[in-house]
Amino acid sequence: MVTPFYEKEETCLYCQHRFVTTKVRSRFVRIEKVHSDFFQEYKDPEINPYLYEVAVCPKCGFAFSDQFEAKLTPNIRERIAQALKGWKEQDFGGRRDLDIAIRAYKLGILSATLKKEKHVVIAGLCLRLAWLFRMKNDEQEEKRFLSEALNQYKKSYERADYIATPMTDIRILYMIGELSRRVGNIDEAIRYFSLVIQHKDKESEQKIVEMAREQWYLIRNSEAL
Repeated sequence: MVTPFYEKEETCLYCQHRFVTTKVRSRFVRIEKVHSDFFQEYKDPEINPYLYEVAVCPKCGFAFSDQFEAKLTPNIRERIAQALKGWKEQDFGGRRDLDIAIRAYKLGILSATLKKEKHVVIAGLCLRLAWLFRMKNDEQEEKRFLSEALNQYKKSYERADYIATPMTDIRILYMIGELSRRVGNIDEAIRYFSLVIQHKDKESEQKIVEMAREQWYLIRNSEAL
């Protein structure tokens, strides 16, 4: 009998240790609702791909996702070695609850930062971690990591490190606008939503443009009250 979960073999990008981690079969995933920052609520909270996106090496503690690049320079290897030298072997490979997943994402953000991964990759990890805190109804920690995701998306946009990734100009501008709105930077949210609405490629991503327009109107209407 096929279950929603399966085991996937991974090779640690840092120490090359081979280990097994759990993943979710996409055919079992049922989406209940999508939020304006693309957070997906699932009908069955336990069959949640977000919980399993970050693989954690049980041997060394280095954590990574499919978006990480494989290359590690000698200087970065030394930085990682110093940061993880106190690691005690532990297994993240089985079924995860929110608390275990949160620990995995924090290790992933640490590893991505040490590795000097692209800002767009770190932003994605911070955003998903914020979503996990949303699921826990922890507004303070959610806002903290939404703010960090916003900061990383801004750096990604400034340095254009999202080029050649699934992220586009319009999508990253929208994310900066929406995260700005969610953390209370209203003037900045309006500015970035306007950039989306006026973008030269707006016809190619009409859904995102419409979302930006809706959020822009929501802000304007609330200001008028």
